Amino acid sequence: MARRFFATALALILVLSLAACGGKTNDPPAEATPPATQDTGNDTQDTSGAAPDYSGTSLTFASDAVGSSSYNIIVEMSKVLEEKGGFGNIDVSPTSPGGMGAPYLFAEGTGVDIAFVNAAPAKWARETGTLGRPPVSGCSPIAGGIQSSGCINCIHNEFLEKNNVSTIEEVFEKKLPLRIGCSAVGSMDAECVVLLLEYFGVTEEDLNSWGGSVTHGGGSEIQDLMSDGQIDFYLDHTSQNSSTMAEIAMTQDVTFLQWGDDLINWFIQEKGFQTCYIPAGSFRGQDDEIRMPGSPDCIFVRSDMDEDIVYTITKVLCENRDSLAAVYSSLEPWEVEKSCESERIGGNALHPGAEKYYREMGYLT
Repeated sequence: MARRFFATALALILVLSLAACGGKTNDPPAEATPPATQDTGNDTQDTSGAAPDYSGTSLTFASDAVGSSSYNIIVEMSKVLEEKGGFGNIDVSPTSPGGMGAPYLFAEGTGVDIAFVNAAPAKWARETGTLGRPPVSGCSPIAGGIQSSGCINCIHNEFLEKNNVSTIEEVFEKKLPLRIGCSAVGSMDAECVVLLLEYFGVTEEDLNSWGGSVTHGGGSEIQDLMSDGQIDFYLDHTSQNSSTMAEIAMTQDVTFLQWGDDLINWFIQEKGFQTCYIPAGSFRGQDDEIRMPGSPDCIFVRSDMDEDIVYTITKVLCENRDSLAAVYSSLEPWEVEKSCESERIGGNALHPGAEKYYREMGYLT
């Protein structure tokens, strides 16, 4: 009996010992180790993927005079930037001297952050200077070709019939006394007249010696002079929506001239213009589409503006193009996927923030 009791007790002790050594179910749980954190050196970094907060960011958008077409468009764009981009305030400042002088706004301490600038004058301002001023830098395009503006020109049929000509090339070849009307010196219109004369190797003094002239004035003034027979030819760097051109076509017997390829290509290749098309029927008597050189409006920003801010501005404006064009039909020619093309921005380098957006969308490769 004693031997059986001892054997049973020994077996029980052995079983209990094996159970204690056979698993870890009774080990205490390991203490959780917090994940390592990376020191980015930026206590305010947002890693949640939320959109940047620009509610405290104010920008100044320069425009032409209050009530002008560009002023109204810029007011609408500013609303979109505030509502869709979350910017605190976009101040529309009617201080722009127009496409020719606008590049200088960014270098003169005016506080301008955004402006409409014609593509070709931006190139001239950067390379050689314009309006008698030295070269200037400090602005970069973010979207080109937002409006289709070209060298629209009309001439009295009486002048054509009297001199037996039908093209602008013939007028200069024959050294005819052409009386030209355009906007004030310093405007894009006046510069286009200067370039037209330059192409033909003619100075204003030469033109005067033939009995011709160049007269500068506002749209209504030029219209009156055309009506009175004191001007033969009117050149306006404008769009198919030009009210002055429309009024002249409705009240006077004029022809809208199609320039030759050599003249158009010179403007494009030598002066940074691009090809623009004026649809048939834009003006009374203009039955065919007209191909012309033009330097459409672009949107430029300060070159030193924060890349992320420029990315947001570009993205918001491009992605709201349709709603903007629904309000202002002059924006219909704006093709977002092409607005980063070199020809549409006068060969100027895109701001890196805008370039980032276009690459992200696949418009740049």
